[in-house]
Amino acid sequence: QTAASQSASFFQLAMTALRITATTTPSNDRNNNNLRLRKQITLDEVSYHDTMQDCWIVLYDRVYDITGFLEMHPGGHDVLLEHAGRDATIAFMGTGHSKAAFASLKMYEIGELPPRECIYRCKGMLSATAVLPD
Repeated sequence: QTAASQSASFFQLAMTALRITATTTPSNDRNNNNLRLRKQITLDEVSYHDTMQDCWIVLYDRVYDITGFLEMHPGGHDVLLEHAGRDATIAFMGTGHSKAAFASLKMYEIGELPPRECIYRCKGMLSATAVLPD
């Protein structure tokens, strides 16, 4: 083998190893049944991000860093800070947010809860699409 083909073989082997060791989580989204890479973040870790300068919330088992959204929220930042560092799903559901409002959060998504902490995307449980208004 030439040096170029050995280098190409090594690169292919390295890329295969990276794919094998990457954590994949099945997506339950109706529009995307492919496997996606998604960082798992525990509720404990989320709880450390509860300030105006560092604000994370959980909605439907997904974790969002909404620090940059606080000042843009139509209802003001105070209501978001009340739920900073914890699961805000019930509060979110109770305020009449639309599916469009929920979809706009996608750009702030940073991960998801590990399966043992999931409530809304577990087999046999409620799903986000089942409880969101039209």
